[in-house]
Amino acid sequence: MELRVLRYFLAVVDTGSMTAAAARVHVAQPSISRQLRTLERELGAELLRRTSGGVQLTAAGRRFVPVARDLTLRATRGTELLQAVTGQSPLQFRVACPASTIAHVVAPFVAELGGPFADARACEPAQVYDRLTAGDVDIGISTSLPPGAMAAQRLGDRKISAQIPASHPLAREGSGDLELSSVLVHPVIVNSRASAVRRALDSALYEQGAPLRPAFEPQSEAMAQALAAAGHGVCIVVDHPQFDLHTRPLTCQGRPLTISLYAGWDPDHYAHDEIESAMRELSAWLKANDGGRKPGSRAEPGDDQQ
Repeated sequence: MELRVLRYFLAVVDTGSMTAAAARVHVAQPSISRQLRTLERELGAELLRRTSGGVQLTAAGRRFVPVARDLTLRATRGTELLQAVTGQSPLQFRVACPASTIAHVVAPFVAELGGPFADARACEPAQVYDRLTAGDVDIGISTSLPPGAMAAQRLGDRKISAQIPASHPLAREGSGDLELSSVLVHPVIVNSRASAVRRALDSALYEQGAPLRPAFEPQSEAMAQALAAAGHGVCIVVDHPQFDLHTRPLTCQGRPLTISLYAGWDPDHYAHDEIESAMRELSAWLKANDGGRKPGSRAEPGDDQQ
């Protein structure tokens, strides 16, 4: 079973036709067809059904797709490792995480310390570990714990803050920590229940028997900040302030309100030890930079939130 033939097979699966696959891998279509038939004979099963409308996977073919992807991915990773070991190229990992984590954690970390990331791919928190399982990335970073089969590390916390215009009464009170109960007397702007910030707030308020009833529930933190800047209420976020908003870290019964970040990766990854080392370095950087506050940015008094 040759890796190049597995790549031909996956090209056919991804494009849906022999012709398109041939164009993708730069090999003549009759050659691809012959080599895939040889693969089917070798495996003793029909993988692809040729029809007038294109190519369809058989039941055996559907079962074989994840095997082929795993084999080709491991071959690619092995090549990358050897190139790194021999000094031909540095180890460069791909990470999946929410866009906010890219902007406020991963990208500043790379800019300051040259962290070993070649790419960061934005996705919803619930999709992070699916991207990792699919082999699209080497590392997943999310606000939820990785599945039990993955190697995992807790990276640290990001502080939740209330953000308001300078003219707002809460801004005029100062810049220190702000108790959550004092925010609830104002209209609140916070993301939907799918967000980690919202879950943290709901959990804190559940203990007090005071359910959260937001005035606005935008999908993005940037929109929450825009609504706050327009005077529609207090936005509760973890992102850096925008639109000249004043920020105050939130507490609940005196305890800081935070969300946690976790990293997960394949325990059998060819560079497991290197990933683990990089995650320890990222964790230390996160703590040293107050949960990911943008290095070099000017903080207002009391502005120590992420």
